[in-house]
Amino acid sequence: ALNMHKSVDGGNTWTEIFANAHVDQHAIAIIPLNHNELFLGNDGGVYFSDDQGDTHNKINNLPITQFYAIEIDESFPERLYGGTQDNGTNRTLTGSLDDWENIFGGDGFYVLVDPNDNNFIYAEAQNGFFGKSSNGGTTFLASSLGIVGTRKGWNSPFVFQPNNSSILYCGGSHLFKSTDRAENWNPISPDLTQGPGTGNLTVGVLTSISVSSLNTQTIITGADDGT
Repeated sequence: ALNMHKSVDGGNTWTEIFANAHVDQHAIAIIPLNHNELFLGNDGGVYFSDDQGDTHNKINNLPITQFYAIEIDESFPERLYGGTQDNGTNRTLTGSLDDWENIFGGDGFYVLVDPNDNNFIYAEAQNGFFGKSSNGGTTFLASSLGIVGTRKGWNSPFVFQPNNSSILYCGGSHLFKSTDRAENWNPISPDLTQGPGTGNLTVGVLTSISVSSLNTQTIITGADDGT
């Protein structure tokens, strides 16, 4: 996390500006004819200040959020969900442009809505941290109990078992299964990769899971190292 700071004495001392704006700064533009006016770009979007960052407003009408994954509520298809880069899991209950709300924090990735009971919603933050809601997304509780002894990916896959949405699968370097709507997870495989990776390009984790709808005992996984 990186906040924005300003120095007025050649870098000897610094004070924070754009307080409470989104972290992870990428760009700043100073208006040449009025040095009080600043534009700040970060993982949360674009912010504007007309007093050198002492106060600021977010520019909210720019469609610049990066979605990793999306989900549709099968019971109410106007309800759309998505996991976003550094902006959590968000949704609209109407399908409109202007009523999206954040329901789960961190970086957002896969999100699942139970097709048989949409009170159950599953969201994910970075490195395989799962959350479960049993009240339609109003509140979430941590739901990673038992996912241990495995490498976890930045964007970890998890899926329903076809024809039985109370059973879920998720992947680290190993494959895990829950039979109680993600209350508890148990490993059901050895390491399915070639082992620890070499850094940012390969970590040695699963990136995809597919369970056969013809025979749910058949499961195929894919990993970031091509396994």
